[in-house]
Amino acid sequence: MKISNFKFQISNYKKGFTLIELLVVVTIISILSTLGFTSYTAVTKGGRDALRKSNLEQVRSALEIFRAQNSVYPATPGSCGARPGTAPLILDATYINTYPTDPVSGNNYCYVQTGGGSGYQLCAFLENGAASGSSCGGATCKGGSGCNYQVVNP
Repeated sequence: MKISNFKFQISNYKKGFTLIELLVVVTIISILSTLGFTSYTAVTKGGRDALRKSNLEQVRSALEIFRAQNSVYPATPGSCGARPGTAPLILDATYINTYPTDPVSGNNYCYVQTGGGSGYQLCAFLENGAASGSSCGGATCKGGSGCNYQVVNP
């Protein structure tokens, strides 16, 4: 038996992929892409929510400094959640260097003085939070929808 008798005949096989093989590969790639995009979206929403919470804590700290010096929290501005420059900000540069705004809309966070200056509500709408119909002292967050995260005086 000679080795030359075992010739491999490439000409008998078709070159390329079948339609089913291509469909399987395209389906797997699309499923992986969808999972990746969904995870990315959830992570970016979570990051923006963490920034909102951090911003509210920064404002809360400035409010406590304001109260320590003035014995009362600042008055409610004319328009809750308005864009910077369209309504008076509740704190000036003495208490907070730059007043933080919502990372998506660019609007100020809702602030409402309560109890005649003895308390306050500072509110935001979190993207990953449960939908809520509550409002911040009568004002609403995010274009008419309720606030679902609130910071109050300690």
